[in-house]
Parts: sequence; C-alpha cells; structure tokens
Amino acid sequence: MLFKFKEEGIRVELAYGILDVSEDLYHGYKPEHLLVSAIAGSSAQEFTDLLELHHTHVDDFFIRSEVTKDKKDENRIKRIKLHFVVKGRNLNIDKLYRILENARAKCAIIRSVEGSIDIVETLEIVSLN
Repeated sequence: MLFKFKEEGIRVELAYGILDVSEDLYHGYKPEHLLVSAIAGSSAQEFTDLLELHHTHVDDFFIRSEVTKDKKDENRIKRIKLHFVVKGRNLNIDKLYRILENARAKCAIIRSVEGSIDIVETLEIVSLN
C-alpha cells in the first residue's frame, strides 16, 4: 500500500476504492474507527466462516462496539467490546459461544492486538421462533 500525504490527513488507493484517513471527520475516517472496524470486520468474517463450517444457519447478525480509552492516556485504546446480536430459529447459545471462541482464535487482527488492547466479545440471541 502506498499512503500519500494530503493537507487533511493521508490517502491510500485500494482495489475497492480510495480511503482517506484524518482526525477530522469531514475529511476522512478517524484512525480509531478504522481500528475498531478492522477488528469487528475480521472477527465477523471468521464467525461467518465457522457458522458455515458447522452448518449453523442464522438469519442475521450485527455487532455493536464500545471503545474504552485509558483514563491516564486518552490517546490509548484500553478495551474494545464487541457485542454480537444473532437472529435465528432454534439457535443453541452454547454452540454459538464455542463458534465465537474459535473465531477469535482464528482472527488475525484480534491476535495481533492481544496484550495491548483488551478485546471482549459477548453474544445475544434473538429468537425468531
């Protein structure tokens, strides 16, 4: 990747499109938002792959994130909570937790920040029965 400096931040051209990164929300994505998005996106992809592997059908799921910064150093992210809300029929919460644990173990982004940022994943089932 080639990152180019611009007055409001930096820009990188990727296969999917241009990504502008800036602390100013009017000129691009904040680095903090990109970090959380990378962690949630990578975790969600691993979770989805494992759902398929285990023949577990869900109708839908989404993730809510919550970021906690270090009280002594506001520039440091201390904790990221990812709350998975899974919708479906006849879902087994124990099986879903095992799948989520395995997804975490396979998630390259989470594995890369372990020890620096506390990543907490929780799960909620919305039954469509």
